[in-house]
Amino acid sequence: MSRITYLDGIAIGQLIFYSPALLTSIYICFKHGFAKASGWIFLVLFSSVRLAGAGARVYLIHNPSSSDAETAALICSILGLSPLLLAWLGLLSRILYSILDQPWRTIVSIVLVRAIQIPTTVGLILCIVGATSVDTPTQVYTESTVRIGIVLFTVVFALLLIFNVMAAVLARSTMRGEKVLLVAVNLAAPLMLVRLVYPLLAAFSHINLFQIGNESTSAVTTSLFMEVVEEFGVVIIYLVAGILQPAFPKDGSQEEGLAQRYNRADLPGRLEKLSFLATLFTTGSELKARRGYGRGVELQSRTSGERELRKHGLRGQV
Repeated sequence: MSRITYLDGIAIGQLIFYSPALLTSIYICFKHGFAKASGWIFLVLFSSVRLAGAGARVYLIHNPSSSDAETAALICSILGLSPLLLAWLGLLSRILYSILDQPWRTIVSIVLVRAIQIPTTVGLILCIVGATSVDTPTQVYTESTVRIGIVLFTVVFALLLIFNVMAAVLARSTMRGEKVLLVAVNLAAPLMLVRLVYPLLAAFSHINLFQIGNESTSAVTTSLFMEVVEEFGVVIIYLVAGILQPAFPKDGSQEEGLAQRYNRADLPGRLEKLSFLATLFTTGSELKARRGYGRGVELQSRTSGERELRKHGLRGQV
């Protein structure tokens, strides 16, 4: 058995932290729903990724020559930003849903989700491709695909921050919104900023202190206080918010439930588009029905008048 290093100790701490965090995330998903746009499912994914990476790192203690475990630990180490950004996105989507009126709540939710999910997913794929194509961990942030992925994460962070500020302003002006979630995203935003700065410096500053694979005490400590601690803080904030935030009421018809999910952009992919078209069709049908009702009343009134005129033999005089 090899000697436990500073980095191994951090991995053991992550195992201890993310084991109950994963269970709590699953509980929150059962409470609020597993839809990807609700945000909570990404806490489950993030906790799972961190457990897998920490587990691979602990495995290396006993098997230091295992290349598969080293690759797994490397890939998991760069996958932290994507699920946290998507969790932030889901919470913002729900906050805006609670503030805005139709049709803006639907439009903003769909635009917000689609405009941010796509570049986040692309950035995640690029980082995975870059991490699996290097020979040593220290080369990860020199890969062009990884750098492009980090730039995409930076753009996504900027968009989320803009929507975050917009949600805070709207909540204050309208005195509406889900306050628990709003406080949570406001508290987590500075931590997410520090978490983003670390890979930016690692990719573009050429400072050895930020290189993956550098196991010096200063490098590991920097990673601890710019990555690990921030992730702990964001997860704790989101988990507490998920526990304190009441779930959407489950009473009501199935149609009301689907409409509620649709308005929060919880219906993914093709189903989301079909629901959007269905809503437009329903709205158009209601307008037509109202117009038809008005025309029917007018026609009925005219018919009744003509009958009265016929009854008194006055139709020709009209």
